[in-house]
Amino acid sequence: MNEKYLDEKLKEQAQIIIAAVEGVLDRRLEKTEENLKKEINNVQTLIDAYVKAQEDFKQEFVIIKEEINRIKEILKEKLGVEVRI
Repeated sequence: MNEKYLDEKLKEQAQIIIAAVEGVLDRRLEKTEENLKKEINNVQTLIDAYVKAQEDFKQEFVIIKEEINRIKEILKEKLGVEVRI
């Protein structure tokens, strides 16, 4: 066996090893990207739910505030009692 033949075989083996490692790394990267996308979607869903809950709370607060003001008006009008909170 001559040195040139051995160099060619080593280059071939190195290329095969590099291709195999790239394949493994590509698959791992794809899995990592998929997991990251799932986590981002989960966080986005949680944020959306939180924002909706806050909006619902805000709307309920406005409704209750209006109802209290109306009750205060009725007490003042019907009973002559002014309520200050």
